[in-house]
Amino acid sequence: MRASLIGASGVDLDVLASLLAEADIRDLWVIKNVVGDGVTFDPTPDVVIAALDAEDVGGSASPQEGFNNFDVLLRIGQALALGIPSLLVVPPSLKPPSWIRGLSIALCSPGNRDSLMDHVWALTARASKGSVSKTPPEKFTPIDVEHYLARLKAVEQAYRERFRSGVGTSGGRVSASAYRFEGLVSELLVSAGAALAEPPEVAHRNDYADFAFIPSSGSSVVVLAECKLTSRKRRLSEDEASLYQKVAATHSQLGLLIYHPIDGLEPIPARHTTALVERISATDLIERLGEKSLQKVISDAVAQVASRS
Repeated sequence: MRASLIGASGVDLDVLASLLAEADIRDLWVIKNVVGDGVTFDPTPDVVIAALDAEDVGGSASPQEGFNNFDVLLRIGQALALGIPSLLVVPPSLKPPSWIRGLSIALCSPGNRDSLMDHVWALTARASKGSVSKTPPEKFTPIDVEHYLARLKAVEQAYRERFRSGVGTSGGRVSASAYRFEGLVSELLVSAGAALAEPPEVAHRNDYADFAFIPSSGSSVVVLAECKLTSRKRRLSEDEASLYQKVAATHSQLGLLIYHPIDGLEPIPARHTTALVERISATDLIERLGEKSLQKVISDAVAQVASRS
């Protein structure tokens, strides 16, 4: 059997590598930085094990030094989207992710051999029995366009009511509406089949996109998304440039800037396009997802970005 062993840069993977060898894993790839990305899923491994770094509480270790915890979480999400039996080792000082469905989690140190023995045995036994079927082709089910457009209008209405009533500061009103908008977009993407990953709770907000997602089961494309409420003809060029830096740092395939003009005024057109970043209005995204799958929407965006490079 073949296995990919993924770790944050500060993690000692020797115990896990030893347990995999004892489980008759003959082809083991240890990956701790982007250099190994080309072999992580090609050819497809039978199992994937990933380990987080207890010291990287905010998921913000320097990407130049290797993977940080958020990088590791993105790749374990890719493994699950591809239908690969996967195990995530989470040290006790960290909170296990709740957004990844179907993931086996070991709450212990990556060096705790006694605790990991059963986890590794169960994972490899599951793979050797072929109990996990390959992900079947997905059928396109359009989202409820009217429902989500109404929800979008509700965000606008709540903002206007708070503005007219004078409740809270101007910044507070925008923040509350922005939070509702981000929640709406994440719910929209999940309903369209995406698997989402959110930044660590204690992370610095500006260090990460609002969330990362994989558009469908069977896809290995990682998209970083940011949600922006715009007003007073705001120019989004700086937001696009900031998102590009995050895409480049995490080696994702696309940055998606999803915006909504809360006052009805479209943002000022960018003077130039930004590499690896596609801008789309929330209204346009909702309408597209009523006509085509999220996988197709993202494939179109990736092709659009590629044509500009």
